[in-house]
Amino acid sequence: MTRAAIYRMTVADFLDYGHRYCIEYRFPATACPPERAAQMSVAQGRVEEIVLFPGVELVLSDIDVIHPYASHSLGSAARLLVVVIEGRVRLGSNTEQRWLTAGQAHSLCLNDRQVLDAYQPEGQRLRTLCLSLDETAMHQWCGETLPAEPSSTWSLTHALNLSLEQSFHSPLTGLPRRLLFQGLALQLLAQGQAPPSRESIQVTASPSRLESVRRLLEEAPEREHRLEVLAARAAMSPSTLVRRFKTAYGCSPIDYLRRMRLSLARELLLDGHSIQQAAHLSGYRHASNFTTAFRRAFGVSPSTLTRHHQ
Repeated sequence: MTRAAIYRMTVADFLDYGHRYCIEYRFPATACPPERAAQMSVAQGRVEEIVLFPGVELVLSDIDVIHPYASHSLGSAARLLVVVIEGRVRLGSNTEQRWLTAGQAHSLCLNDRQVLDAYQPEGQRLRTLCLSLDETAMHQWCGETLPAEPSSTWSLTHALNLSLEQSFHSPLTGLPRRLLFQGLALQLLAQGQAPPSRESIQVTASPSRLESVRRLLEEAPEREHRLEVLAARAAMSPSTLVRRFKTAYGCSPIDYLRRMRLSLARELLLDGHSIQQAAHLSGYRHASNFTTAFRRAFGVSPSTLTRHHQ
């Protein structure tokens, strides 16, 4: 069974989804109670819900976050996996909090003692995959009950990350699409049970240096950033920085910079800036290059947003 959400997602849509999945949603940008702001747009894009097997549910989200929102889980799952394909989510599990970024996955057992809080900041494209299994399904689907472990976070392998990227754009429907994601779900479960690879250990050995590079690109995307300078900041060679950045965040530093620039440009256009102003303020020297990159990323030209604003 597949269920696709509407393109424009309001507070009411999130509350309905939360009612079905036992999730409490909060909207920091809303001054009044959620019930009174029911028609306020929170995100736009698509959400797809797929039952892969009785007791095994998959939710795919591909949205642009317009206003920030937070969630608090109230349900239970023998195993819950949250995967970020693009964007970032702040997760909190009891007393532990961390950012989950592109190319990373987080798994936990969801129950009365182990809850999950999440926060999604605005102004980003967010693509995530959430896989949940109940106890019976985990035993029947996997052939045995997976060992109960505390929450863990790991980086996807390059091959699995690429497969997930391609699956978001797959034209398959019905049974073929369900079989496709059944295979990917089993790979995610297998990787979550595997011990950390040598590369994962190397990446976690210097998280602050990688994070300092990511923060610089996020906070100042309009500046010119050279790979050699970024690598020196992280005390790595350029090739090592690219490899470890991809493992940690799912893309190269230059690709991450491009995403940050386009996200900034989109906000500038929505605020009423011209195409030339948005291109210049987000770090593009030529408006034509900016227009091409914008259309490739968002599927529409920048002029579409300027007309909408007018």
